[in-house]
Amino acid sequence: MSKEKIALILDNIDRGTITTTLQTNGYYRRLKLLNSSVKNWESICEILEGDVENEIIVLGKFTEYTLFKMCIPAYREVGRKLLDLLKTKKHIIFIYKDNLVGNFSYFQSVDIKESVFEVDDKKDYLYYRETQLKNWLENQDIEEPEADFLNRVIKLIKRINIELTALPYEKLIDVEISGQNFIENIAEGLLFRIYVPKDRIWSNEFDKFITLFRDYASNIANEELKITQNRTDLGIICSLYSINKDITETEINVLYKEFTAFMDLCSSNPKEAQKLINELDISEPKKQGILKKYVKESQRLLLDIKQEREVKVISIKHRLQNELQEYELSKDVLEYVENAVPSSESTKYLTFGNQTVQNQTILINPQIIGKVDGIVVNELNGHINFSPEEQELNKLIEKFSKTLSESTELQTSLYELKDCASSKEKKRGAWQKLYGFLGKVGDKVGDVGVALLTKYIEQKMEM
Repeated sequence: MSKEKIALILDNIDRGTITTTLQTNGYYRRLKLLNSSVKNWESICEILEGDVENEIIVLGKFTEYTLFKMCIPAYREVGRKLLDLLKTKKHIIFIYKDNLVGNFSYFQSVDIKESVFEVDDKKDYLYYRETQLKNWLENQDIEEPEADFLNRVIKLIKRINIELTALPYEKLIDVEISGQNFIENIAEGLLFRIYVPKDRIWSNEFDKFITLFRDYASNIANEELKITQNRTDLGIICSLYSINKDITETEINVLYKEFTAFMDLCSSNPKEAQKLINELDISEPKKQGILKKYVKESQRLLLDIKQEREVKVISIKHRLQNELQEYELSKDVLEYVENAVPSSESTKYLTFGNQTVQNQTILINPQIIGKVDGIVVNELNGHINFSPEEQELNKLIEKFSKTLSESTELQTSLYELKDCASSKEKKRGAWQKLYGFLGKVGDKVGDVGVALLTKYIEQKMEM
C-alpha cells in the first residue's frame, strides 16, 4: 500500500480548484490557519519537522495581517522557524502584490482592489488606516515607532521573497491557477520549461539538442526524462520531466552543463571524450556505441549550427540591400552584421531564449545602424521581438537568476506574456513569476527601475 501524500495548506487559499487538483493527484489536504495562536504556529512547525523525508508539499498565503503578526515579539521566533522549515520543502507562498513590494494598506496611496476579497478577508487590509497602526502596536505592547516597525515588516518580506518561492496575487484566479500548476508540475516531475520562438536562430538545432540530452541522461546518468512540446502560432514551449521524479533541480542543472561540455568535447577532442566514457561503469560495447553516436551527432549538430548561421547572415544582408537601396553596404556594415550574429563554434547558444546585438563603436550613419539592429534582432529572435523594457528585463533575468531552470522559466514567462496566443490564465501566471522576480532583485536594480518594469508587465498582462 502506497504511503499517503500530504499537502499542507496554510490559510484559506481556494474555492475548490486546488482541493480538486490535490485529490486528483493523490494528496491528502491538511489545513492550518495562520490567523491563530503562537501554539498553532508551533504545531505547523512540528508537522514540517516530522516530515524527515521532505515529502510534504506546502501551499500557503501570507496576508498583510499575517506578515505584521510575524514581526511582533510573540511570533518572531516561531515565524523565523517556519520560514527556515519552508525552505526545505517544495512550497509556494502567495502574498498580495502590493505587500510583496513593501506597500501596505496603512498607506492611503495603496489601492486594495475589491477582487482580492474573493480570497482574503477585508480586515486583513483595512485595519491599519490612519492612526490605527499606532493603536494596534500599543495593544501588542510594542513601543517601537511605526516607521521602524514597518521597516521590520519590509525586511521580512524581502527575506521571504529571496529565500522562498513567493508569488503575488490580486485575484482568486491568481492563487488557484498557480496553485494548480504547482501541484501538477510536482506530480508530473517537471524540471524546466523553455520557450523557443518560431524561426529563432537555431530553433531546429535546439530541438535536436534537447532530445540528445534526454538520451544522454538515460545512457550515462540513468535518469529517465520525458519531453513534451506545446506549439502556438509564435513558438514552442518545450517542457522536460523526470519520469521517476528522482532528480532535483540542482542536479538537472549540473547534468545539463556536463552534457553541453561533453558535446563540445565530442566535436573538438574525441580522445578526451573517450576518456570520460571509459570512466563509466557500463559494458565496453555500450561505451563504444555511446561515444560513436555522440561524436557523430555533435559534429553533425555543429555543422547545422554553422550553416544556419550562414543562412541568417545572408538573409540579413539581403534584407538590408532591399531596405537600404540608396546606401552602399560598406565593409564596416558587413563586419557589423558578422559580429552581431553569435558565433557558431559552440553549442552553448542553443539554450538561450534571446540573442542580443553586441555593442560596437564604428562610424556609420545612425539611421543605417538602427535598420541593421532591427533586422538582426528580427532574424535572430524569430517572430517575437523585445521592446526596450523587455530587453532590460531579460538582462536582469540572465544576470540574477540563480539556476538554469529559474532563468528558463522566467524567460518563458516573458515570451508567454508577449505571445498573443497565450490564454489569459497563462499571461497572469507569467505576470506573477516576473513580478515576484522583480521584487526579489529590487535592491540590486533600484526602486525606480523596478517600478517602471512592474508597471510595464502589468500593462502587457492586460493587453
